[in-house]
Amino acid sequence: MNQRAAVAIVALSLLYLSWAAPGAVSGQDAKTGSIKGEVSASGVRSPENVLVYIEKAPGVYKPPSKPAEVDQKKLTFVPQVLPIVKGTTVVFKNGDPMLHNIFWPASEDGPYPTRNLGTWGQGDTRSFTFEKEGHVVLLCNIHPEMEGHVVILQNWFFAVTGKDGQYEIKNVPPGQYTVKTWYPQPKKLKSQSAKVTVEAGKAASLDFSLGRR
Repeated sequence: MNQRAAVAIVALSLLYLSWAAPGAVSGQDAKTGSIKGEVSASGVRSPENVLVYIEKAPGVYKPPSKPAEVDQKKLTFVPQVLPIVKGTTVVFKNGDPMLHNIFWPASEDGPYPTRNLGTWGQGDTRSFTFEKEGHVVLLCNIHPEMEGHVVILQNWFFAVTGKDGQYEIKNVPPGQYTVKTWYPQPKKLKSQSAKVTVEAGKAASLDFSLGRR
């Protein structure tokens, strides 16, 4: 082995060790950090569908070029809670072998008036671009038991909990932030907020315990 090849192998080994260094955040830019934790909840079956997000983040956040999607499967909106950045287009699908409708009443926080996207069958779609921050409740006038939610945010630093209550917000620039929670039924789980400091290459731990008070 010549000297140049040996130097190259050593350099690659050092680079690998730096990637695998303890405390590094997996699958993330080394210049950013993450916020992760667990949400516990009392008074509900599970802490699923709790939205955890950074309330305001410095900068301007453009919507993704690819639309977000909401499907209707087995008489359920999938996902039930869809957080997006303002300006994002959402494609609404019908994956059921029956007619579905999508409409929303005027949002309580003001930016979205009542709108009905119509009724369509399996395989068809409708789309809508949400240009303002806020929240709309998705309903189906054929199946009144169905309910979904689109939450339009200022930035893309958010996560939605699963049944285990775990969440992780990745690729957060270093800094101090206010993190908030949101739940579709605020009378059951009251929103909370907390301060957290994010460091590059590290995961900041932040847990929430939610209830009626």
